[in-house]
Amino acid sequence: MADEQRGEAVQPSKLTRYSLAMVGGAGMTLMILGASVGVIFGAALDAQSTHSLGLLLLVGMLLLALAIGFWLGWVRPFERFDDINVPAEPEQH
Repeated sequence: MADEQRGEAVQPSKLTRYSLAMVGGAGMTLMILGASVGVIFGAALDAQSTHSLGLLLLVGMLLLALAIGFWLGWVRPFERFDDINVPAEPEQH
């Protein structure tokens, strides 16, 4: 609450970001798996299998798009970015 009053956005937990990465990775995996099966067995597939592979690719794309959309909505990287013109503070170790 105090961070929101000072104008700083509260970032989501690491578990939330990790979960979004896992959902996006699952979508990528489904797309790669569907494309690989389509390339390997493409000529031998019947119409039902072709539709199943298309559905697998579509579900993978939707999972990836949802993960990216939720990540943009929660993390909001476009509001907090590093300005290259401002030098970083020296680290004192």
